[in-house]
Amino acid sequence: MLLIFHIAQTIALYGFANWLPTFLIQQGVTVSSSLGFALTIACVMPLGPLLAMGFADRIERKWQIVVAAVTGRCRGLALAQTRTPALIILFGSAVTLGATVISLNFHAYQSELYPTRIRAMAIGFVYSSSRVSGVVSGFLIAFMLRHYGADGALTFISARWVWLRSPFGLLGPNTRGLALEDIND
Repeated sequence: MLLIFHIAQTIALYGFANWLPTFLIQQGVTVSSSLGFALTIACVMPLGPLLAMGFADRIERKWQIVVAAVTGRCRGLALAQTRTPALIILFGSAVTLGATVISLNFHAYQSELYPTRIRAMAIGFVYSSSRVSGVVSGFLIAFMLRHYGADGALTFISARWVWLRSPFGLLGPNTRGLALEDIND
């Protein structure tokens, strides 16, 4: 479950953030404007954890990840279709907020899934798949951009949001309100 998730989250989260200026330029936005949009959107990142503080321990983590992934996909697809500066910032910021909520939750969630004696090694192993995915994702996104344009590349990234939600929604155990020993048993 976590291996699939980590492969997808690297493409979805970092692919969006790293390639956003390029996508905007491909859609006809000037270089300086695209960098300004990307900077404005990046400045929203600290607000994600602040937003999640209000519900982080009240709602099951796996469902927070699933909901943020579903809404992130929708906002990413909307961003692929817009050319209006205000909507670029709005949808881009919404994707970024969802990504930070996912990041906050998956780090906590994955550490709850393993017994203490193997937790560090197990998390290191599954998280390493995201590093491998990071190496490949740049080439995949560049391929999509070249052959299908910015809309196709953003759609490809948005589809990874589905991969993000599926493992948790289908396979992830509930952890809210349970002691680590109970989860691990």
